[in-house]
Amino acid sequence: MAYQLACLSGVSEYNKQELFYMIRQELGEPVVGVEINDTQLEVCFCKAIREYSHFINQWALENRMSQMLGLPKEIDFTLKYVSNNFSLERSYAKAYSEQVGVGMDSSRELKTDTIILTAGTQDYYIPAGREINEILWFTPSFINLFGLDAYANSNLSYSEFGASFAGASLYYIMPLFDTLLTSQAAELRNKVRGSEYSYRVVGGPNGTKKISLYPVPRIPNEGFGLVGATTPGTVFYRYYDKVGVGGNSSFSGYSANPGFTGGTWSQGNGLVSGPSDARLEWLSYEELNSSSKYWVQKFAFAMAMKILGLHIYGKFSGELPVPGAPLTLNTSALAAAADKEIDKLKEELKLELEKLNFKSLLENNAMMQENINKTLGFVPLGIYLG
Repeated sequence: MAYQLACLSGVSEYNKQELFYMIRQELGEPVVGVEINDTQLEVCFCKAIREYSHFINQWALENRMSQMLGLPKEIDFTLKYVSNNFSLERSYAKAYSEQVGVGMDSSRELKTDTIILTAGTQDYYIPAGREINEILWFTPSFINLFGLDAYANSNLSYSEFGASFAGASLYYIMPLFDTLLTSQAAELRNKVRGSEYSYRVVGGPNGTKKISLYPVPRIPNEGFGLVGATTPGTVFYRYYDKVGVGGNSSFSGYSANPGFTGGTWSQGNGLVSGPSDARLEWLSYEELNSSSKYWVQKFAFAMAMKILGLHIYGKFSGELPVPGAPLTLNTSALAAAADKEIDKLKEELKLELEKLNFKSLLENNAMMQENINKTLGFVPLGIYLG
């Protein structure tokens, strides 16, 4: 039983034989015998259709990936228009909004907790099940100083309400950049001579988070009797619970499909997450328009020429044992011409699709509108009658 290829399903036998006849004529029949059967020609067309499908599907991913993200995987996007659901934009907006503590859809509540510091203890642990948003451990601002450089050559003093010189207010006349430069100088001196506040977060045991604080907290009257510069006794941090409103703990509250019940074989949560799981099927010949069919026919001809040159004419190494003198066939030339035509067709299709991507279409439309506006600029204005 002959294997039936699905690429030409829906095409009538008459039209199929018409396509095969045209290819055989281009290959030299009836002057030259073309030893290629219908099944081989059908394979050539299937190869051409799949090659065309690959380019079209890549074009669809390039132009519509942001609309496919977050939709169910079972949707077949082949030759389908997908309206813009702003899924990609929403995901970025959600991620940013959670960083700054402004929830987009109230799926998770930004919470605050504290870490009680102990003198000389650098490492602390945050309970499991919490996604850290922000740790409020940073070098205090130097914009308001109670004392300046001890070697300053001006008798200036600062308070929270401005500056004064010998008791006279300089709030309105003292340049602002002086305050900023003084603050920057104080910060730089602290960085070089002292130690800026910083922290490091790593994974701890049983899903906890270990936070290492720098510098090591120095709190007086806790057994160490430390004096001088001290650090706060409490550190606040903000966090999100990993389990959101949807109740799907596996996706940290971001799941858009909490009811997904896929098996262990299935990765993800049943939604399109990238170009590898967006469903795009092979096209069939009957789904193509006339322009697409023309490209497929040319590619199928090139494939037939390659099969004829490499596998049929080349079965005797290109030499036929004709009585009296050997006959050499143009095997290598035929295969080389086929490869050249295949590369040419692929490059032509690639360039055509680049011209038709959404970015190029928008740029062309903008250029057309700009030229229309220029043209309308030459139209005389009507006389205004008040």
